[in-house]
Amino acid sequence: LGEGMGRIDHIEGVVHGRGRNLDDELELYFGVAEAVRPIRMVPEARPEKRSWTGVVTSIACEMLRSGRVDAVLCVGSVSPDRPLEPRPLLARTPEEVLACGGVKPMLSPNLKPLAELQTEAGRDIKRLLFIGVGCQVQALRAIESDLGLEKLYVLGTNCVDNPRDSEALQRFLKSASDTPETAIGFEFMQDNRIHVKHNDGRYEKIPVFSLKDPHTCSGVIAKSCYACFDYVNALSDLTVGYMGAPWEGVKMTEHSQYCVIRNERGREMVELLANKGTLELGDSEPAGGGWPREGLIGGVLKPELDLAFGRRAPREGPPRWLSEALSELLTAVGPRGLDFARASIDRATLRNIVCARAQGAKGRGRADAPVLPAHATALEERYSELVEDMVRRYEGGEVV
Repeated sequence: LGEGMGRIDHIEGVVHGRGRNLDDELELYFGVAEAVRPIRMVPEARPEKRSWTGVVTSIACEMLRSGRVDAVLCVGSVSPDRPLEPRPLLARTPEEVLACGGVKPMLSPNLKPLAELQTEAGRDIKRLLFIGVGCQVQALRAIESDLGLEKLYVLGTNCVDNPRDSEALQRFLKSASDTPETAIGFEFMQDNRIHVKHNDGRYEKIPVFSLKDPHTCSGVIAKSCYACFDYVNALSDLTVGYMGAPWEGVKMTEHSQYCVIRNERGREMVELLANKGTLELGDSEPAGGGWPREGLIGGVLKPELDLAFGRRAPREGPPRWLSEALSELLTAVGPRGLDFARASIDRATLRNIVCARAQGAKGRGRADAPVLPAHATALEERYSELVEDMVRRYEGGEVV
């Protein structure tokens, strides 16, 4: 991987025309930004089959209908009976995009279909929309100049930790859900609960404190996710996600999201739907507020690191009623909106720095300059004592 995720510092300037301003609190956390706004589909315009709210699906379909792109690289399912397992493909029609609707919460080889561009079947694809998470987009940007495209649009989503394979995914679902066999998607939402969508239309909402067997979830998260410092997908043209939108108390498929418009291509994708009246874009940044996140990070970090290093003890969590009460309390008075997102970014960044440093040589210098991106270094400086303490606690361990 060479310079690893440190390449963000250079490629941001190539992609967006400038690097992020680390002295700007918004860009320090969210990357280069023309604007950060709430975003949602008009209810009657939401496609029936979609991953969550339909924003990404609708943009992809309209980019094809309008002729702006010849194909969309998106992710379908391996098969109807394995809906959560990913199969990336090049979709050439809106119908093919819609057929890919649904969540695939696993690592996906999204660059693999790009080989088709070098074949006779794919030579007519000159304008492409690529949809992916941060690690996929970073890999794409590294080979962008070799693809021979006339125009490339990149629509990114925020990424949470991905299960490493189908077995790991099922282990997590068994610990979270009462009926894991019917789950067709899940998301950690701003009410501090894991929302699980089922194939019969049900939604389960499980407090994050009440996983039934949390110790069984060690080894679920892909090891590469413990080396990631691009939670916000900084090299996309447009990023769409949940974590920066204030909690609204509705189904996740109806909830507002937030977006980061990074450049003119990102703005073009948003305006394509907004000008048709099918997408609503807020006039200002999403609100923030709540308890200062700095006092909460340490308490969240330790159980996450115990999980990473295989130290979670086999025990029951707190009673369900107490877990519900804790989730309610945190949602009411804890970080919200953009500050909820900042807390999530702090947590993920610090956890991964500790994971790399505590492993010593096995961490391969991923948390050291120049491999560690400048924004991650700046965030670490705010929590330097906490990071040093956590590295000492887990020193000599190995991420499982």
